[in-house]
Amino acid sequence: MAENQSINISVSTGTILKIVGIFLVLAFVYLIRDILITVFVALIFATLIEPVVNKLEAKKVPRGVGVIIIYIILILFLVFVVRMLIPPIVEQVGLLAVNFPNFWNRIMENFESLRQYSEQQGFLDNIQRSLTGIQSNLSKAATGVYAFIVSIFRNLVNFLVVLVVTFYLVVQKGALSKVLKALAPSKYHLYLEDLSLRIQQKIGGWARGQLLLGLIIGVFSFVGLIFILPKYALVLAIVAGITEMIPYLGPLIGAIPAVFLGFTVSFGHGLAVLILYVVIQQLENNVIVPQVMKKQVG
Repeated sequence: MAENQSINISVSTGTILKIVGIFLVLAFVYLIRDILITVFVALIFATLIEPVVNKLEAKKVPRGVGVIIIYIILILFLVFVVRMLIPPIVEQVGLLAVNFPNFWNRIMENFESLRQYSEQQGFLDNIQRSLTGIQSNLSKAATGVYAFIVSIFRNLVNFLVVLVVTFYLVVQKGALSKVLKALAPSKYHLYLEDLSLRIQQKIGGWARGQLLLGLIIGVFSFVGLIFILPKYALVLAIVAGITEMIPYLGPLIGAIPAVFLGFTVSFGHGLAVLILYVVIQQLENNVIVPQVMKKQVG
């Protein structure tokens, strides 16, 4: 008979302490996740506006004054855009909510089994209720622009914190580098200084590129849809622009509602919308994205 063999596994005290330390760090990060998110958003915002602040500084405008000027311009621009866009968006979403049952019935005419299942599950009622809710919220926003702007941010305090942190990051040159160096031994300071600079450049370039891509795709979509689905062109173009900033699946998500509405009008309309989005997608992948990201990120 084979002799019984025992296997002894020894774990050093240092290994145990390292594991415990890792768990403690992860727990700490989880506890301060809201703070980290706020700082990350502020970092993105800072990298977006810093090039403008640098240009103003070159014209003898103090950095702090430059940031305040940008804040004022952005707020005024946001108020103007909301006042201009909310009324037509409310109208188009309202039309969509009213006409959606007809759209749905047209699609379901050729899919009787799917129609029966959707009626059992209440899909139509849920979708129409959601659209009506969106219309109601947008209508309220149209009569209270400032309340709508504030409601974009879940918490006004967090919004103010983002502005304050952004102000600090932009006004104090190398603020991120100083923070990182304060948390690390001196032998890593040179590396961290270079790292912080590269982080800001890459994040800033990426964020500016995404915003520019969203704007370009939104405009292209609007120009095409105004000839195919004029009643809903603005809403669908805004959806396309916003979803463009979602990695990988964004363009597909943005195209689905437009193609769906197109086919509810007629097969020709649906095919035209589908072709439009395919053409935009091809232009995006082969021309727009390479050029924009090459210029912004390098």
